Amino acid sequence: MPTKRRINWDLLRILAVLCVLLQHATHAGPSVHSELGSPPFVFNLEFGASALVVISAFFACASLAKGRPARFLRNRLARLVPAYVVAATCTYVVLRYVAPEGWSHLEPRDLLFNSLMLQNWFPDVRLVDFSYWTLPVQVTGFVAGALLASRIRGRGVKVLLWALVVTPLVARIWTVEPGAIRTLYDGLGVHRAQLFAIGIGIWLWSKGRLGDRHLFALLIASLAAQAVHTADLRSTIGLGVLLIGLSAAAGGPDWDIAPVRALARPIKWLAGISYGVYLVHQEIGYVVMAKVARFGTWAELAAFTGTAVVLGWLLTKFVERPAHRALTARRPAVPAVPAVVGLLLTARLHAAQSHLGSVGAVPFSRAPLWRPVSHASTSAAAPLTVGDVSLSAVSPQLR
Repeated sequence: MPTKRRINWDLLRILAVLCVLLQHATHAGPSVHSELGSPPFVFNLEFGASALVVISAFFACASLAKGRPARFLRNRLARLVPAYVVAATCTYVVLRYVAPEGWSHLEPRDLLFNSLMLQNWFPDVRLVDFSYWTLPVQVTGFVAGALLASRIRGRGVKVLLWALVVTPLVARIWTVEPGAIRTLYDGLGVHRAQLFAIGIGIWLWSKGRLGDRHLFALLIASLAAQAVHTADLRSTIGLGVLLIGLSAAAGGPDWDIAPVRALARPIKWLAGISYGVYLVHQEIGYVVMAKVARFGTWAELAAFTGTAVVLGWLLTKFVERPAHRALTARRPAVPAVPAVVGLLLTARLHAAQSHLGSVGAVPFSRAPLWRPVSHASTSAAAPLTVGDVSLSAVSPQLR
C-alpha cells in the first residue's frame, strides 16, 4: 500500500482511538467512579474499539494475501502479546497499590488468567482492564485466519462472510441460559464476528472481488447484527459513519491534501503508538484522573490523555517494537514464538474443554454496569498490531 494511502488509515486509526479515549474519560470513568466528578462534556458512543477490530481484519487480509499464514500468525502475536502482558501487569500493579482504596479487588490469579487471555472463559476471574476485550477476540481471529486462509477460496469466501454475520445471531438463542454453548460464545467473542466480516468485505471490495451492492448489503446486515448484539443503536450508527471513511480509504483516492501533508509526521507517530495508547489508557488513566481531580475536570481530561500518550509511547518503544524484533529475528529466538502461540492455544483449548465438560459454568458479563451484557468490555485494539482474522485474506483465494 503506498505511503500516502497509509496516511488515510493512520488518520482513521487515530480517530478510532480518540473516540475510545473520549468515551472512557467522559462517560465510562465518571459512571463507575463518582469521585471523578462531572466531565466538561460527555461522549458516550461506543464504536471506536469496534472500528479498530474492523481495521485489524482489513490489514490481516492484506498480510494473508501474501501467503505464508504461519509467518503472519507469528508476526502478529509477536507484536501483540508481549506489549499486552506488560501493560496488563503494569495496570494490575497500579490498581493494587496506587489506586484509591476500594477501586480494585484484583488478585494474582486474575492477572495470570488475563495475561493468558482466558478472562472470558472463567466466571470468577476479574478483568484487569475492561478495554482488553479486543485482545482475545483478535487472537481468535489471527488463529482462524492462519488456519483457513489457504482452505477457503472462491465462492466459499462470500459464504464465510455471511456466516460470520448470521451464525452468531442464531447462536444467541442458546446463550440465554448458562451452559457450554454460552461459555464458548463468550469466550471466543462470537458476537464480534460481524466486525471481521466488515473488514474482510471492505478488503475484497477494494480488490475488485466484491461488488458494490454486495458490500452495501453486507455492511447493512453487519450493522444490524451489531445493533442486536450491543443493544446500542446510536453507537452502531456512529460505527456506520466511520465505516464510510474506512471504505473511502480502502477504495477511494489518496487524501493528498495540504493539511494531511503538513501533519504527516505527527499523524504517523501517533498511529504508530496507538496500540500502546490503547493498552494503558483506561484503568491507569482513571487513577491519574483521581490524583488531579482537585484541579478540575478539564485537568482530569488533559491528564488522562497525556498519560495515555506518554505511557503508550514508552510501551511501544521499549516493549512492543523490541519484542517484535527479537521474536521474529532469524536466530535461536525464533522458536520462542511457536512456544508463545502454543501456550495460548493450549490454554484456550483447555479452557474450552473444561467448560464443555462442566455443568453450570456460567460466564457472567464482566463489562461495567453501563455496558450491555453482550459487550465484553473495548478498543482496541489495534494500531500497529492490527492484523486480524480475515480468512478471506489470501489473494485469489480469499480476499
